[in-house]
Amino acid sequence: MIDVQGLSVKAGDFRLRDINLGIEDSRFGVILGPSGAGKSLLLESIVGLCSPDQGRVVIGGIDVTKSNPEDRNVAYVPQDMTLFPHLSVRGNLCFGAQARRMSSSDINMRMEQLSQLLDISHLLDRLNPMTLSHGEQQRVAIARALMIFPRAILLDEPFSALDALLRRQLQLQLKRINRELKITILHVTHDREEAFMLGDKIGIMIGGRLVQVGSRDDIYCRPATVEAARFLLNQNIFIGEVLARDDQTRTLTLGDVSGLNLNAVAYNGLRPGDMAHFGIRPEEIMVIRPGMELRNPVQDNLMTGTVETIMEKGGSHLILVRISEIDQPLEIDIPNCAFRDLELAEGKTIQVSLKKKSVWTIPANFRC
Repeated sequence: MIDVQGLSVKAGDFRLRDINLGIEDSRFGVILGPSGAGKSLLLESIVGLCSPDQGRVVIGGIDVTKSNPEDRNVAYVPQDMTLFPHLSVRGNLCFGAQARRMSSSDINMRMEQLSQLLDISHLLDRLNPMTLSHGEQQRVAIARALMIFPRAILLDEPFSALDALLRRQLQLQLKRINRELKITILHVTHDREEAFMLGDKIGIMIGGRLVQVGSRDDIYCRPATVEAARFLLNQNIFIGEVLARDDQTRTLTLGDVSGLNLNAVAYNGLRPGDMAHFGIRPEEIMVIRPGMELRNPVQDNLMTGTVETIMEKGGSHLILVRISEIDQPLEIDIPNCAFRDLELAEGKTIQVSLKKKSVWTIPANFRC
């Protein structure tokens, strides 16, 4: 297990502040955040390349805060991969294992296993690894890191420079490595889709702080801060007062300052009179088909509006709908198949449902 406890690290004018993070053995953890959030600095602190001002790093139950990097039994793949240009691909893979005096038979067995897993067997005899494609170099770097049987592997934005197809292939390979080798992985990315595809646990880092850590469902359905919600493209955000709470049906009634009232599932301690931020993801809003029979989940938070703008995104369409009770246009993300069936067009009047189970709430006085 990787266990980071109250970690604070200063690097120039930037600081990581009070980082707490636990990634269980054999699980896949992801740190998600914008550029400059401190994600790489966190990995470097866990690996031992940076010394913390306070806090602890515990790996496998052992406090390694003051240990040298080579004594932590974790592998690190930086963004630039740092393959050795003077060694062949095979030589790169063997380097760390030979330094740790692994036997030749163990090295060959491990190399065979990883070469097949990462599909690099045909590259082993390449004399200059710098002649490999970026994707091939990335697979070699990951294989080299895994050669030493580390307790965990830490990856810093490994796929950021790859095209979409190759990135998807390597994402699938990385998930397979996690499953088949049962190795703990901590992966840094700014790509929201990648984080949700890979992570068993996701931490959102903004401005040197972990503002939220949780499962995919926690992060997606219940953002902990407005900053986290906005980073995850929650643009339908309102602020208002809790008007009522029904603990029997677990329902909150929220009133926005502009006059909008919404029902939401009561999953936190908000009570009547409390101020709250609340919102809903664009893809969670349902456009009602004319004449459609409305079942229970859809009957809450019904409203009518006019389509202002339509933008095609590739696999879906983003539409902006003007609702009379809302100061800002409502963002709705609709899959292409549904968009075509609904025959939506700018200027068209539509009915939408903001299902109460999809409405999230945050106390308005919350601070990171």
